[in-house]
Amino acid sequence: MNTEARNERIFYQDPSRTEFDAKVLEMVRMEGKAGDNNRGAGHVAASAASGDAHNLSTMRAKVRLDATIFYPEGGGQPPDLGWIGSALVVDVQEIDGDIWHTVLGEGVAALRVGETVHLRLDGARRLYHTQQHTGQHLLSAVLEQDYNIHTLSFHLGEEYCTIDVSAQNPADLKLTEIEAKVEAWIARDVPVPVHYCPPEDVASFRLRKRPPADEAVIRVVEIDGYDWSPCGGTHVERTGQIRALKIISVERSKGNTRLYFVAGAHALKVLAHAYEEARRAALLLNTGVENLAAKVAESIEKAAYIDKKYKRYAQASAETTVALAAASHDASSILMFNLEDEDAERAIMLIRSASTIGRAALALSVPDRTVVVETPSGGGFPALAVVLKPEMARFGGRGGGGPTFFRASFETVEDAYHFMESAKELLHGASVPSQ
Repeated sequence: MNTEARNERIFYQDPSRTEFDAKVLEMVRMEGKAGDNNRGAGHVAASAASGDAHNLSTMRAKVRLDATIFYPEGGGQPPDLGWIGSALVVDVQEIDGDIWHTVLGEGVAALRVGETVHLRLDGARRLYHTQQHTGQHLLSAVLEQDYNIHTLSFHLGEEYCTIDVSAQNPADLKLTEIEAKVEAWIARDVPVPVHYCPPEDVASFRLRKRPPADEAVIRVVEIDGYDWSPCGGTHVERTGQIRALKIISVERSKGNTRLYFVAGAHALKVLAHAYEEARRAALLLNTGVENLAAKVAESIEKAAYIDKKYKRYAQASAETTVALAAASHDASSILMFNLEDEDAERAIMLIRSASTIGRAALALSVPDRTVVVETPSGGGFPALAVVLKPEMARFGGRGGGGPTFFRASFETVEDAYHFMESAKELLHGASVPSQ
C-alpha cells in the first residue's frame, strides 16, 4: 500500500463509518445473470431493510471510486457488502492496487463516471468482521506471548473463525486459562492503535510475524504495548469492543492444531443459544444445567445397560424363532423369514442363528427393503457372491457379500421379494446340510 492508497481507504481512517459520498472514477459493465459469481448477494439481500435487494435485475458492473468505505477481500477477511446508490455491492476486490466494487441491480443504470454517489455499508457485517479479526489478534497474541505458540494461518468465516497454530497436540492447550487471559484483556478495554510505516519505523515494533516485503507503507495493528502485527484488516478501536471470545472446538490439522472460535456479539449469541439448548436438555433429563454432564453420563450408562440386555433377549428370541422354524421344516429346506416391521439387523440375527444349527436361511426386512442370506460353512452350498450377485443386479439391487453371507437392498419391496424367491430357487437342492 502507498500513501495515496491509504488516503483513499476510508475503512482504515474511520473503521466505524458506514456511509460516505464518493466520485465514480471508472465503470465496467459486465455480461451475465445476477446470480453469476455473486458470493455476497444472498447475504446482503437477506439483511436489507428495504425491498430493493429482493428484485435483482441482470444489470451488473464493476466500479472504481476516488475513495471507499468498502474493505476488499484479503488477509483472511471477507469483503464488505452494501450499496452504491441503489446498486447492490456483492463483492469488493483489490486488483493491482485499485479497489473494484462489483454491483448488481437496476441501480447500476443510474451510475455515471464523474458523478458523486452515496455509499452505504452493511454495518452489521463490518462490525462482525472487526470484532472477529481483533479477537483473533488478541487470541494469537496470548498464545504467542504466554505460551510460545505461533499462529500459522487465519480464516474469518460467517459462523466461526479458525486459526492454525504450532501446537502439535490439541490436548496440551490450556483452553480455560487461555480464554481467561483473553477475557482479561477485553475487560481492560485498552486501545488498539494502528501505525503506518513509514512515517513510523517498522523496526521499532516487536512484530509477531514478518511484514510484507513488497509494500511501500506497512500497517501495524497494536494491542496496547502487548502485541504488534502487520495487518491490512479492519479492527475495533479498543479491546472492550470485542465484548467476548469463546473457543468452541480444537482439532489436529496437518501436524498442528486448529482452533475454532467466535468473538463479539456473535459469540454472545452462540453462547446464549448453547445455554438455551443445555437448559432444554436439562429439563428433559429432570435436572439442572449445572448437573447436565453428570446426568447425561448416567443416562448413557443406563442406555448401554438396557441395550446390552435387549440384545441378549433379542438373541434368545431369534434362536427360539429359528428353532421353531427348523422343527416345522425338513432338513433340506431353506428357512425363510419375512419381517413386516423389523429392520435388517433383526434379519441378520435370524439367519446367523440358523447358520449356527447348520441351516441355510433367507430373511427379508420390509421396512429396509433388504434381503440377507447365510449358509452354513461346509454345507455344500455354492459361494453366495457368485450366484446371487447377478440376480441382485437383475432386480436393480445394491449390495454384496462373500461365500456364506450376502446382503442386497432394493428400491421397492416387490423387487426384494422377487430376489428372495429367486435366491431360494438357486440354493434349493444345491446341497443338504449335515445334521
